[in-house]
Amino acid sequence: MKAIAVTPETKQLGLINLPEPRLCSPTDVKLRMLEAGVCGTDKEICAFEYGTPPAGSAELVIGHESLGEVIEVGAKVTRVKVGDLVVPMVRRPCPHDYCPACRVGHQDFCFTGDFTECGIKGRHGFMAQFVVDDEQYMNPVPVDLRDVAILVEPLTIAEKALIQVWDVQRRLPWGCPAAANKTTVHAACRKTCIIGRIVLLKLTLALNMGYVPQPAGLHKQKRQNPLPAQCLERV
Repeated sequence: MKAIAVTPETKQLGLINLPEPRLCSPTDVKLRMLEAGVCGTDKEICAFEYGTPPAGSAELVIGHESLGEVIEVGAKVTRVKVGDLVVPMVRRPCPHDYCPACRVGHQDFCFTGDFTECGIKGRHGFMAQFVVDDEQYMNPVPVDLRDVAILVEPLTIAEKALIQVWDVQRRLPWGCPAAANKTTVHAACRKTCIIGRIVLLKLTLALNMGYVPQPAGLHKQKRQNPLPAQCLERV
């Protein structure tokens, strides 16, 4: 099969030929890749700023934002079936028993740094005609989302950032005094501002798309409908 790969040692980027992957486990799933996204990470890998091929390989197949169609499944696969659309996960857990995040499937918070990432670090990516991987790393996508499914992976970055914002807010000391009476809790209580070149852009995009509920008309009413005084905070 054909794939797009970088060869860091010789600083080459191009189309290569690889053996077509086969199912090796009863929980393996084979995908025909339909789309692959290109982002800043891919640009930097192709500029050879980083990018680590799998052990024993000189090349690294790039591509971590992807959409594939299931064309074959192992005998014990239950999460997906032939014909399903899926978005494969990018990061895979480290092998260490002492990493609690990886041991419970939260490898995005790996403590050791010894994780692998498809198309980035130690594992081939998805810019190939076919991919075989375990079903636990497959995220089924409804057919109705076919046209935008390629955006699922980058959207998870913004979603994870927002989840962390809410988790941090629950642990911070300022709290919301109105929380004692749940009927009066204002939606704007406990605001946190995260500044970062990439995170800020993605958070802003997610908020503008309505990902996080906001008080209706708050941005228009402002002083006509002020926040409760006890909920006003500076972060």
